[in-house]
Amino acid sequence: MQLDPTQRASSSRDIIAGAKRSFSQHASALSDSSSASKAPRIDHSHLSPRRKPSPPPSMSSSSRGKVQRSKKGGFFGFGLQHQSAQSAKPSSSKSQKKRVQRRLPRLEGPLHTEEYIVQQYKTSPLPLKPLHESTPKSSIGNFSMIAAGRSPKYTLMEGYISTDSGPLDMWRATVTIPIEPPVTGIGDHSSKKQAEQLAALACVHQLQGMGVLENPRILLPQQQERNEVKLSDGTVVDYERASSFMDYYCRRYNFGKPDIEFVAIKKKASNDCWEAILSVGDRRIGLGTGSNKKSAQVECYLDVTQYLESCDSQLWKDYIEAVKSGTELGLAPRVMCRISENLAKEIRGVCYDTKRTQLFRHRPANTAHSSEVRISKPSLYRRPNADMLAAKSKSLLERLQRYDINPELQQMRAIRQNLPVFTCAQEVLSHIASNDVTICMAATGSGKTTQIPQMLLDEHIRRGEGSTCNIICTQPRRLAAISVADRVAKERGEKLGDSVGYQVRFEAQPPKPHGSITFCTIGIFLKRMQSALDGHDAGLDGVTHVVVDEVHERDVDTDLLLVVLKRLMAERKARGKPLKVVLMSATINPTLFQTYFSDHQGQPAKVVEVPGRSFPVQKFYMDDFVPRLVKGRYKWIFNDESVIKYVVKELGPPVAASLGIRPRYDSRSSPSQTQDDDLDLPYPLIAATISHVLESTDDGHVLVFCPGWDEIKAVEKQLLDPKQPFAFNFSDSSKFSIHLLHSTIPLAEQQVIFEPPPRGVRRVILATNIAETSVTIPDVVFVVDAARVKELRFDPERHMSSLVSAWVGSSNLNQRAGRAGRHRSGEYFGILGKTRLAALQPYQMVEMKRADLSNVVMHVKALNFPGMSVEEVLAAAIEPPDPERVTAALKTLHMVGAIDTKQNLTSLGRVLLQLPVDAQMGRLVLYGSFFRCLDQALTLAAILTNREPFVSPMHLKAEAAAKKNFWSPDEFRSDVLAALRAYNAWWALQSTGQYVSANRFCMDNFLSKPTLLLINKIKTQLLQSLYHAGVISVSAGGDLDSSQTSLQVPPELNVNGESLPLLAALIAIASQPKYAVRTGRTFRTSREKACEQAAIPLFYLMFFQNTMIHPSSVNHRRRDTAEDDQSIIEKQLYAYSEMRRNLTGGGSQTYLVNTTKLDPMTYMLFGAYNLQVVNRGIECDNWLPLFSDRSSAVLDDIQRLKTVVEACMLRVFQGITMSQLCTRQPHLAREREEFGESKEEYSLSKQEMLELDQLTRSVVNILNRYSDERVAAQSRHNSRPGTPMASPIGSPMSRSIRVSTSGYSTPPYGSNFYSRPGTPSRLRK
Repeated sequence: MQLDPTQRASSSRDIIAGAKRSFSQHASALSDSSSASKAPRIDHSHLSPRRKPSPPPSMSSSSRGKVQRSKKGGFFGFGLQHQSAQSAKPSSSKSQKKRVQRRLPRLEGPLHTEEYIVQQYKTSPLPLKPLHESTPKSSIGNFSMIAAGRSPKYTLMEGYISTDSGPLDMWRATVTIPIEPPVTGIGDHSSKKQAEQLAALACVHQLQGMGVLENPRILLPQQQERNEVKLSDGTVVDYERASSFMDYYCRRYNFGKPDIEFVAIKKKASNDCWEAILSVGDRRIGLGTGSNKKSAQVECYLDVTQYLESCDSQLWKDYIEAVKSGTELGLAPRVMCRISENLAKEIRGVCYDTKRTQLFRHRPANTAHSSEVRISKPSLYRRPNADMLAAKSKSLLERLQRYDINPELQQMRAIRQNLPVFTCAQEVLSHIASNDVTICMAATGSGKTTQIPQMLLDEHIRRGEGSTCNIICTQPRRLAAISVADRVAKERGEKLGDSVGYQVRFEAQPPKPHGSITFCTIGIFLKRMQSALDGHDAGLDGVTHVVVDEVHERDVDTDLLLVVLKRLMAERKARGKPLKVVLMSATINPTLFQTYFSDHQGQPAKVVEVPGRSFPVQKFYMDDFVPRLVKGRYKWIFNDESVIKYVVKELGPPVAASLGIRPRYDSRSSPSQTQDDDLDLPYPLIAATISHVLESTDDGHVLVFCPGWDEIKAVEKQLLDPKQPFAFNFSDSSKFSIHLLHSTIPLAEQQVIFEPPPRGVRRVILATNIAETSVTIPDVVFVVDAARVKELRFDPERHMSSLVSAWVGSSNLNQRAGRAGRHRSGEYFGILGKTRLAALQPYQMVEMKRADLSNVVMHVKALNFPGMSVEEVLAAAIEPPDPERVTAALKTLHMVGAIDTKQNLTSLGRVLLQLPVDAQMGRLVLYGSFFRCLDQALTLAAILTNREPFVSPMHLKAEAAAKKNFWSPDEFRSDVLAALRAYNAWWALQSTGQYVSANRFCMDNFLSKPTLLLINKIKTQLLQSLYHAGVISVSAGGDLDSSQTSLQVPPELNVNGESLPLLAALIAIASQPKYAVRTGRTFRTSREKACEQAAIPLFYLMFFQNTMIHPSSVNHRRRDTAEDDQSIIEKQLYAYSEMRRNLTGGGSQTYLVNTTKLDPMTYMLFGAYNLQVVNRGIECDNWLPLFSDRSSAVLDDIQRLKTVVEACMLRVFQGITMSQLCTRQPHLAREREEFGESKEEYSLSKQEMLELDQLTRSVVNILNRYSDERVAAQSRHNSRPGTPMASPIGSPMSRSIRVSTSGYSTPPYGSNFYSRPGTPSRLRK
């Protein structure tokens, strides 16, 4: 029933309809109705429609009401019978008619007829449904009830409108829909009913144009629902922490799991809500209300957490301490380790024999003795012979003079002198000479990167002091360092390697010493400073200037470099040899750096500004160019779902609707969730924008900024798709060439963009932020910018990385736009709306505050700041990280064995510093070399540090998943091993020159060839690092020819490459401490609680941690076989490389990515870092209990074997480290006094290398035998009850014996270890 708010409810049906509303709504409706009834009503139906005189002024209100209720005669069912009308003369004079007409108000034009309404308001290209056209009042009535909770309000007024044929009397109906902003419709007609219909039709067309007519719920005001709550101590708690706290509370007081009951609360106008009631031990202690079950549950958990903390604040403090120690979840379910008697004897035998070897007897202690720890001071710089320096300075001056008069270089000199930096060269040089630190704010196009280092060197050369000037200029990226060095050398008329050179990882062309400019990456410069502190790079003491270019790019290395430079400047100044530092950027925040580099008097560092020479760049955003694309040839892209969602999000629903772009909301999610999604980039829109800008001119290249590699490839695919009707055929190489600019692309391919293209060929360069600074690509006139960047954010508590596509800062956006104006006027097209533009932060979050700091901590320890701890060094950063992040990094390194209990670098840590990967991955490679499966280990490390080579097209997901599953071994189902086996098969073709077959292999198996090539490149780099560190020689038993230069893996280091248990063990090393145990359909990790793996509704999923194995994994449950479900021990343990949180959608979803199934033996020996012997087995890392079906002594033997192996490995790392050092380092004390050799002799002996080989062979044999026995046991007992068993929570095992071992400590030996000889091993003498 449609209510008319202008009439009071006069029937029981009307009253009942009103009663269905809430009290406040009913009162409001009555008020509206009452006020509407008081409005003047003029209805003279007995007269002609042309003349409708109003009642006499003397008529009372009650009389008017009686007249209106008369049912006699008249139009529209109304009649008028009153005295003035009956006594009126049958004919009236003209003057009387005029007087009657003047009583009607004049209605302002225009005349709102149906024709006018359609012409004025029908803006949507989509057709209107016939139902809305025939019954518009019903349509807007229903719409208003849903969107606003009440009926629309109609008002009527009678009057006349002047027309060419004279005055025309009619009714004007006005209706307003009470939404924000209100929608008002007007209709004019001689019939009141028709006037209301026309007014409603006007509203219908307006709502259709806004794109909301069919989706009224999009306009519902969203309920403000809490997602966090503040406790009495100021702690802010979100749902995840509240849920974890409730589990801790229930477990601590022996309650069962909390129970949630949902109750639906019905409301008027479909605004229903849910109430969640949380009960513990049959007592209701929490209540929450929300628009859906999920929201209600979140509110409920927040409510009960706040309540319990207010009742017992100590309970919350105890929980926080438990979280920090990782014990808030209690122990996981127990896991059985089934070992045969023969294998147990072999393990005991290996332990016994190894402890008799020199390798074990020469093991280092846990930490260095304090009496022996000495800081190795850098060797003092030995100034070269004065005559030699004078000769070199004279030679440099003569070369510069020849340069100044060389006619062939006249054009190059003119180009340099026209750069803006030359107009203020004297000011810049004077500023640098007068100040220790110079902050140079040089605008884009000023020439700062190439000219300021040359100006410094040339000034010294002209003074006759060229040989004393040595400049290091750091660049944020390899490509920038190499390309800028090449450009500067050409500008000086030299070859690379004369006075200008570069040094990046694994590639260098250094300049000749004494009077030079070296461009290098920041990481290389940090390595050089580390070597200088170790006494291996005395040449660094001769550096006079350090120029840090693009200092605004605040990665971890840059911030650490600034800390080191402050210390180095102070040390050099104290020795009377000051160091000049120049910080350069176009978008720097000067105040921050001025304060950080203030002088000893507290005066901030001074700034020198250099104007730019960039041409004007006209900026366009989606508000500007999307309307043009909609009306042109690219209208078809707006049928794409990703484009529709993106446009609606950036421009807003009303603007999108006015362009004919209607959002398509999923019926399973609310509109608000859709609007808040972190949507994928609209690749068709980006490609169409590229084509659109190329249409505007006949020349000029396009630079496209994308967040990462996947986005680059997606845009390239769109451009090259022949089905897409773009303005050009981008596959035509005679007109277009597409270039990919990414750090993983080979350097030679990247440098092609700096060379002129063939005549008539226009370039489209798809790049990441690698092209944002320092690099100038010739003839780029257009920039298309996605305005996004990939950021890796690390949660140190959960060891969880979130790779998010974040919005760039406004400073980055300006830098990118500036790339279009380096050579001439350009245009910038941002794939974002102006509203988003206004909301951008000035700068991105610095990496020091969001990244894993493990490698940073190792570098700080290697730099060995005198008298400063790691925490103090990082606290001295320009924007220090949170102390908790530093503590987490130290804990990780301690777990890995890279630092000892006193936070000193161990021998393992010093070896890891020489590898270009993080600590865990470095251990994988080292153990792979020692255990003689080096080639496979290198491949594993390259896969784990890179993206997965398998691709999954949207339309072929099932086929791609089947291929990936095919490559995974059955014994150890693993995403990483699947990639390894596929890579090996591809490389067998690629390495033998069968390129066509290799390419076909990639297509058939859904593999990315660029990723496979990158994996091979990373392998080469890692192998080179291992050779350089001396690891290969030790692994090969010392027999390797030290002069060998071929970067090949020696065949003898691949003999165990086919051992799947060993490969799984290497993955376990790299995954530490990221492991999960599967208990039926649920998972449990050391940091997270049980979580549901199956696909279940969202509101039920919130009962769990919302963590599951990623659907793309070969270990996802849908790929399990029946045999897997019945196995008793099969594949309970999993290693995963990353716990990734998907921040898109209505809630956060957490996945275990790149999973590998492990067996208990592999986990204990290579995964767990802390084994504790307890009453009935072993506890691993304080979370996973293991027990044996035999005596617990079997597990004790495994614990001893682990201790022995790790002690021997520490000796190996010590030998490698000491053999590489030329000066005495802090020596680790030997535990055995009978080690009679000189304490200066720490290198590994030939006998120790042989014993290392025998030990690793024995361990591999144990792993293989255990795997074989396990598979055989599964086939025999697949019908027995499975394990893990029930959790021991509530009746904890008593710990009668505790022996702690780890990767970084060696327990005292000589205690009552059971070491009776068993089965003879290879180590038996």
